Amino acid sequence: MGRKSGSRGLRSEIPAKRANRNVNPMTEISSRVLVVDDQEAVREIISAILTAAGYQCRTAADGLEALGVLDSEKFDLMITNFLMPNLDGFGLLERAKKKFPSMPVVVESAAQDVAIAGEFLRRGAFDYLVAPFEREQLLAIVHRAMAG
Repeated sequence: MGRKSGSRGLRSEIPAKRANRNVNPMTEISSRVLVVDDQEAVREIISAILTAAGYQCRTAADGLEALGVLDSEKFDLMITNFLMPNLDGFGLLERAKKKFPSMPVVVESAAQDVAIAGEFLRRGAFDYLVAPFEREQLLAIVHRAMAG
């Protein structure tokens, strides 16, 4: 039998880079995200979710490492944990916003304290994501942050 026509068939013929909504069709470069968390498993999970959605990810184990990465590479978004050794989420947010005021920063944490979330937002975070979170929650926040 013949192949059914429709958008599903057409979409499969579009090259993967062009079909991905996180890729600029003019440059074919996907959005870059820096994921900062002192727990390797959390970094890997967030990076895997975002990479599968078409984002390019780089990771850092704490705020000081993240600042070094930010000095050498450009990112469209940073996702950082709240409680980390060496430089916590508040310190990283403050320093990152001074150097890169237009880069959105999403804070992820298991701390379900409204006061902490409010303080991050007051200091310039784009959003606060409470862990554990669903894949869809993460992607929705990242998409909103990238949309401006």
